[in-house]
Amino acid sequence: MPISDYGVWKAIPVRYTFETNADDPNSPHLSLFFTDDDPGEARAAINIKSGDHSDSRLVSWMIPSFKHPVSANLSALSTGFHSLADAGLGSSIALDYIRGNLFHRQSGRLLPHDVPGENNDILDVLRPVIDEAIEKNAAIYIYGSHFNDGKGIHNVHMNQGSPRRWSRDNGVYHDGGLIIQFSDHWEAVFIGFASQAVHTEDGPGKRAGQPTPATGYLTWANFLDSETPEEDRKGHEEADRPILITEALVNPVGPDNQPGVAAETVTIANRSSLVVDLTGWSIRNGNGKVQDLPDGAQVAVEESKTFEVPNAPLSNKGGTITLLNAQGLKVHGVSYTKEDAQKEGVQLSFS
Repeated sequence: MPISDYGVWKAIPVRYTFETNADDPNSPHLSLFFTDDDPGEARAAINIKSGDHSDSRLVSWMIPSFKHPVSANLSALSTGFHSLADAGLGSSIALDYIRGNLFHRQSGRLLPHDVPGENNDILDVLRPVIDEAIEKNAAIYIYGSHFNDGKGIHNVHMNQGSPRRWSRDNGVYHDGGLIIQFSDHWEAVFIGFASQAVHTEDGPGKRAGQPTPATGYLTWANFLDSETPEEDRKGHEEADRPILITEALVNPVGPDNQPGVAAETVTIANRSSLVVDLTGWSIRNGNGKVQDLPDGAQVAVEESKTFEVPNAPLSNKGGTITLLNAQGLKVHGVSYTKEDAQKEGVQLSFS
């Protein structure tokens, strides 16, 4: 089952403390204290080391310029905790690291807890952005599980694809994280564990959020570590080749779904060293609707191909576009905002 009491807390960060390796070598946390309209402070307990002794590193995705359709919906929230316990695909603000296209997967960094040196552990990358948020009195949106006593939040990290005893908390659209609203821009911090799976089951049912395949799955450690032996990558090449969504025509000139109006399209580029057969592949929009790619379609090395997506319409209110392979695994995904979609007749470019 997914984590309980899932939601997002809108607040103002005021201070933090953290545990070094000397303080707690097993389960250290960074405690972020924050305020809202209620009296007193509440606390976010942020993991800064994995409890998985086989690989205790974290994965972090630091987004210094966060542009995603979720932002517009967050800014309208009142301060305080907002339950998202029943959130799913249709939610406008629930987080899902795999399905939400919140970041480029390859930009993640595998980081230990507390080691000597600069910019080489999780504390080195977390503290500067939190310091800036406190200094500038920014609004912060903290995703995770509400404490039973109501005085804080935890599970501020990826909550799917976990192995062994942690698998009981796996679910979709129940991921944690930090999104920060400054006066002139947004930033985001997303945290996972090295041992979590890169691909998880969509569901429904008990398999939702569980690693896929059930055994021998690709972890963030293997996906991001260039030193991973080739034998540990076998079986995952197709889902993790550099096949990218590079462009989309979201808002053609003219009224939607009218004769003579240009079709909405998605352009895919092959940055791998092999011709890729797209038979069985599909494109999924933010509402879960799918456009199957033509049987026999191929994309050559360094080639781009454009496909119409009538069965997966692209919303003019902002959304996501995801490329899935024949096994239904995510190959690449992008997002665009409502502001982007207002550009009628303009191809959106995704770098």
